[in-house]
Amino acid sequence: MLIFFIVGFVCHSQKLVKGKVVDAADGQPLLGAQIVVEPGGRGTLTDDYGQFDILINKDDRFLLIKYLGYEQKEINLSNIKLNFGTIALTRSNTTLDEVIVSASPKNFKSEFVGSNFRINPVTLQNINPVSTEEVLRTVPGVNIVGDMGLSNRPNISIRGSWGRRSKKVLLMEDGTPSAPAPYIAPGAYYNPVSDRITSIEVYKGADLLKYGPNNMYGAVNYITALPPQKPTVRVKLTGGQRNYASGLFSYGGTWNQVGGLVEGVYKKFDGYTDNSSVEILNLNAKIFAQLSENQSLYFKVSGQFEDNQASLSSQTPYTFETDATQNPLDADQFTMRRYGVDIIHKWLPNTNLSFTTKVYASDFERDWWRQVTAKVRASEVLDYVGENIFTDRYGYLAGKAFGDEDYVIVGRVQDGRESTTDSRWIYRVSGLKETIKSKWKAFNAPSSFETGINLHRETFKDVFLVADSSRWARSGRTTKDLWYRLWSVNGYVRNEFNFGKFLVVPIIRFEHVDMYRQDLMALAQNPNLQSTSDGREPNVYNQFLPGISLNMQLKESELFGSVYEGMIAPSKVFGFLVEQNGVVTNPLAGQSINIKPELSWNKELGWRGSLLNNCVQGQVTYFHNASRNFYAGGRNELFTELGKINVHGLEMALNLELFNTKGHQLHFLGNLTYMQSKVIEGKLEDKDLFSQVIHSAATQNEYIQKVNANRDAFEVYVDEGGGESLLTDATINTTDFNTITKSVITFGDAGISDAEAPYTPKINMSLGLSYDWMGLSSGFNVHHVGKQFTEFHNFISESADGAIGELPSFTTVDAYVNYDFTIGNKTDATVYVNGKNITNKLYRASRLNRATSGIFAGGFRQVIFGINLKI
Repeated sequence: MLIFFIVGFVCHSQKLVKGKVVDAADGQPLLGAQIVVEPGGRGTLTDDYGQFDILINKDDRFLLIKYLGYEQKEINLSNIKLNFGTIALTRSNTTLDEVIVSASPKNFKSEFVGSNFRINPVTLQNINPVSTEEVLRTVPGVNIVGDMGLSNRPNISIRGSWGRRSKKVLLMEDGTPSAPAPYIAPGAYYNPVSDRITSIEVYKGADLLKYGPNNMYGAVNYITALPPQKPTVRVKLTGGQRNYASGLFSYGGTWNQVGGLVEGVYKKFDGYTDNSSVEILNLNAKIFAQLSENQSLYFKVSGQFEDNQASLSSQTPYTFETDATQNPLDADQFTMRRYGVDIIHKWLPNTNLSFTTKVYASDFERDWWRQVTAKVRASEVLDYVGENIFTDRYGYLAGKAFGDEDYVIVGRVQDGRESTTDSRWIYRVSGLKETIKSKWKAFNAPSSFETGINLHRETFKDVFLVADSSRWARSGRTTKDLWYRLWSVNGYVRNEFNFGKFLVVPIIRFEHVDMYRQDLMALAQNPNLQSTSDGREPNVYNQFLPGISLNMQLKESELFGSVYEGMIAPSKVFGFLVEQNGVVTNPLAGQSINIKPELSWNKELGWRGSLLNNCVQGQVTYFHNASRNFYAGGRNELFTELGKINVHGLEMALNLELFNTKGHQLHFLGNLTYMQSKVIEGKLEDKDLFSQVIHSAATQNEYIQKVNANRDAFEVYVDEGGGESLLTDATINTTDFNTITKSVITFGDAGISDAEAPYTPKINMSLGLSYDWMGLSSGFNVHHVGKQFTEFHNFISESADGAIGELPSFTTVDAYVNYDFTIGNKTDATVYVNGKNITNKLYRASRLNRATSGIFAGGFRQVIFGINLKI
């Protein structure tokens, strides 16, 4: 009886109270907010949806709600309620926008004026992506050009941009450009590991002009975790097929107004094909401190180290169809290391004025040793490589029957040996950025002024080595040694004018770039050098980029639109050429380098918000990009007369709550992109088409038909034994084809008027269902990509080596099951199983490197499982 009395007394003296903590500005839930009962200090944290529950005694006086970067809130418990409803925390004026992480179910960021898409922490936790590309491909407007599958070098296309190495997309980490050299060499040879990404935001529209330099198509901002409110140890262990293993360890917390976090991630994977293993170590630490009521400081330092068996070469149609896991190039090796640091200080002299100072720097170095390759008929591989090499790496061909168009990519053999080359790149980037924000009144209405100025410096050392002794050699003869240096002063001015329900935001960006290149090997042959500045090839240019955004607030949604001019900076690929009347040439002695950025007028019009009491949330955007000064369109596809390309389409994103009752939630998620592209004008030379591509009868006949159907559009050069000459015949035939050395296409009214840009599928779609109940989360996603061309000739047929040809459409299915539970009183745990590409239906993912690679395969099934602990 005594036991029952004590239990009954305790139950009556305690009450379970609930609530939800959100951001006061936009209502987004705050995950991990600390709820402390005073006196006594008992506490809990909000869950992934900002919700909490806690037992309250009759003697407890108040709840203290705390979250890093927000003003803490005190709730009196003199009149205890069972449900406190929504508790709004006000963001501190000293908080940095770059590092705020929201768990909002909204798929857009309200503060960004223009189209954008955000992937929240809950979605990332459910998906447990093995790569960031896996998540990004579900974003409207984004197309992923398939590579090796783990996104060490992501290939992201936004609204029709050329996707190889994401060169025409601005990649950022916590608001800072993350490419090794954003201007000179913007290729994404560094990418943060997906395990430590908390949220991802994709920006489009005129507000992109706040960022740079590559702001023409879109930007991706990876957001990493802030220090947790409560001191926490986190351990996440994942395993899976093909020896996939990933481990994350972190410790962090907030003490008074100082938050700190140290984190390490180790990742290892054997890869989807032979000889494609990956090993990554990422270490980082950060501190966020509110120094006073009007000052804060953010500091982050990171290092990433990789050792990968990464190959530029892949498969021919024959090897793809025979065994898509084959890769004989066992000596290819990519090693890199990157160090990065960000320091941000924010100061508010008064409530209407703020100064944010950012200092950033990174140091990146890579070596990419790659075997020299050759394309050999499958029937001749044994004779070419010899019995020992054949038995070791080509045994799957034994006993097979071969056709005349069956080819295999092999390591080139000379004098009985295979050889290798090294592309060695060293980048150093540093910068200082000052951002000023001020609130004032214009036309008797609230107005916000913002301006930023950025001093930016890059250096790039580009060295190429050749080793003929062995494919395992890791030192060789230097055949190229180029040095690049760049200074940039850039900035923007932006103002938000409020007119009731209407918001008007004009913005203008300015870029001043001063860069040069030196060929150090060529200069070393000159005994008459006078200084280290001799031989500099300079390119100096200025560019103004205007834009304007409009926004109209409705009851639970908004209409928006924008027009702006964006740019892609001239990189090392084409930044040191001469342009005269649209014709691009290499500079001659005495000529000034004058190539300008690729430019585009971009327009968009859209709606975003919610309907039916938040049961339907989403966004719809129509966009049109009209680019000009288009030079580098693909790998070795160069516009000798600068091109113009239009891309337009429709983006849709939908989150539909099918039901939410008694803890059961079912959501439908749908993202859709419809896109069309057209090459308006330009003259293009494909340097690979008749030098390296091995044509099939189908591609040969298709090219002949294209030329004969529109003879004026093609300049065909042949060599019949007397040197290269222009072929003037009214039509061409098979005999002519065998002598062609070069082909130049004219686009537009005087040539080909219906050509599409590469890797712009008309349809890109993701559809899925998610079900949540108590600690259980489950769901699946179906992703479909329509057929797409891979080069500007728009070949439908496939060449014998796989270098050219249309990619057929493909569909993949992913699924997940996660379960949250508590171990004891202090440990939160999640166990999970994720299936990637569960149908295991392989598809042609890309021809990323064209003549040097052929086909990259996608669609391999990968099952992972693991546990995530927070102690």
